[in-house]
Amino acid sequence: MVSASAEPSLGTTARHVGVAVLWLAAFRLLSEHGVRLVPLALAQRLTLQAYLTGVQLVVLGLGLAFAFVLLPAPRQALGFEMPRAARLLPLLFAAPALYVVASYAAIYAALPTLLAELAARGRQAVQESSGQFGRELVASGLGLAVLWGVVVSPLAEELMFRGGLWSAAQSVVDLVRGRLGPEQRPPASTDLPEGVIQPSALLSALRGVGRFFGSGGGTATLVSATVFAAMHADLPGGLGIVRWVSALGLALGTGLARQLSGGILAPIALHVVFNACSLATTRRWLVSESFGQKLGVPVLLSLIAAVSALVAVGLALALRARRAPSS
Repeated sequence: MVSASAEPSLGTTARHVGVAVLWLAAFRLLSEHGVRLVPLALAQRLTLQAYLTGVQLVVLGLGLAFAFVLLPAPRQALGFEMPRAARLLPLLFAAPALYVVASYAAIYAALPTLLAELAARGRQAVQESSGQFGRELVASGLGLAVLWGVVVSPLAEELMFRGGLWSAAQSVVDLVRGRLGPEQRPPASTDLPEGVIQPSALLSALRGVGRFFGSGGGTATLVSATVFAAMHADLPGGLGIVRWVSALGLALGTGLARQLSGGILAPIALHVVFNACSLATTRRWLVSESFGQKLGVPVLLSLIAAVSALVAVGLALALRARRAPSS
């Protein structure tokens, strides 16, 4: 796990938060109102995906400008560090499993609402609630779909959420920890008074949770995931629940990838694979007579995810064994 950064000053923390707020505000404003800045003749010919691709590229440029102008160490804050292959590979192999787990969780969370909508309005009405965006995912050209979904979106969103916002939340936690002072922080020792509390798996898990949040990285992961999911809560009904829960699962996974790898490359790579799986599902590339779908997820993709998850666990265990001190 990445260690907490050096204690920042109040001014440095304010700059981190300012960059994150400006970045998010630029994305929100341009997404909703940027079309007014486009010449009418061009705006009438733009598809929604083409428009969002342009918005994300512009916002990416603005966000990087904010970071490099306002932050004292922008490359470090945004995670411009090359992770070791031993850290990156397990995360990449875990990406299909993350997609499958997040998709099933989203479907199960939305299932009561989806069934009620199907009973009340019928299948076609429920599908129409996906809106123009959902229809364009299926009907738009392959090149634009891949460019937006697998290239631009992962790059722009991860730099904004797991770059600017993640480092801002980390900076706030570090500042608070520094202001509390060593005497008010939880003791570093994990020794227990004899006869008071017996060691157990539950106690170990609780300690792990404490370390997860105490380092600041866990808090940064939850903050960035919550904001990311909230900004994807843009569809009504059951399909809106599916989109929100799926986005939350992705954000938690990429946040952990930032925390474990120490850089932004792992979250971007994880996001790329996740979106590629989503595009393959939407366009039914992995669906055939032999391999159908279960709750909207291709069975073949679930099998691929299971194998890749086993590979990820094997790589992680091998990495841990290499790091363990020889007896």
